[in-house]
Amino acid sequence: MNKKVRQKALLDLIKAKKIGRQEDIVAHFISLGEQITQATVSRDINELGLVKVPNSKGGFHYHLPQKNDRPHLQRLKRALQQSFLSVRAQKQMLLMKVQPGNGPLVSKLLEQVQLPEIFGTISDDDSVLVLLKDGYTAQQAISMIQKMLEK
Repeated sequence: MNKKVRQKALLDLIKAKKIGRQEDIVAHFISLGEQITQATVSRDINELGLVKVPNSKGGFHYHLPQKNDRPHLQRLKRALQQSFLSVRAQKQMLLMKVQPGNGPLVSKLLEQVQLPEIFGTISDDDSVLVLLKDGYTAQQAISMIQKMLEK
């Protein structure tokens, strides 16, 4: 089963059943005759943007957020508000400085939010290099970051 087919099957499973553990997802795929590891399931969950939400029994289950749900956007705003130090721009690139240890988190959240301006990110411990898509200026991206910094 290739990645695209596997991720579609995972989405179908999450929509059909309230599953709260990655081990249960692995067991489901194995019952279908597919060899899959927990690490693969974890990566798929992350790439698909699945989140855990509370259920009526006091536990949690995986859920695919709707387009307007945007939980990663709220996490990004909080991360920026807590760790942002400065930003510099050059052509279609931004270099953000953040508190030490926060670079990978901010970078990952920028990728997960899938903002239309952002082509990709590269990070280290205290910096995030943001590459912008054609047609977007560094000033537009800085304005977007400044809005996120507002409390």
